[in-house]
Amino acid sequence: MITVLTNQVRNSLAASVLGSGSLSIHPGYIQWGTGSGNASGTDETLFNPVQNRVACSVNQTTTTTSGDTVLISGTITSTGTQSITNVGLFNVSGSSAVGYLTSSVSPYDTIINVSGYANFPNTYPFDVQILSEVMTVTTGTAGSWTVARNTNGSSRTLNVIPSTTQVVGGNNTANGSMFLKTSFGGGAILNAGDALQFKISLQFI
Repeated sequence: MITVLTNQVRNSLAASVLGSGSLSIHPGYIQWGTGSGNASGTDETLFNPVQNRVACSVNQTTTTTSGDTVLISGTITSTGTQSITNVGLFNVSGSSAVGYLTSSVSPYDTIINVSGYANFPNTYPFDVQILSEVMTVTTGTAGSWTVARNTNGSSRTLNVIPSTTQVVGGNNTANGSMFLKTSFGGGAILNAGDALQFKISLQFI
């Protein structure tokens, strides 16, 4: 299991300690995904997000010293048979825009062609994530976008990304900002009506 705070949250926490900023990304909603991949601090969204986000409770509690822990708890009920591989905490209840590549993307391509482009913002720039790489869409028309590759500190995908690969909206969309992400190997197989409660403790030591 891999659990990471995202880059944006790390930046906000550091700025708050220095007195030069405040944490603007507050975890309030939980969602899961069924895609493959390992969580990274550079991620801005889930691997294949599914179902609606669910509000979670966020409380300050004590583990070692007074008020040193944030306890986040949320329960999601499966709407069908699925294998859950990753879960994320977000600051908004909206959902990620989702589309698919209509042509393959080579490692140094800066044009991507996407179906479902109407789900994404119609003003630029905005971020998308394809597999583990974050790209910033700088301009485009009707699903043909010019992108800056490997943004937000993510690594460039060095293999050809096949057509039909999912394109998911990142920060600056209805996706909001992701606070934390956990991925777990093998997946948790759920049937319709099965529920999973996630309890995440974030302790400052």
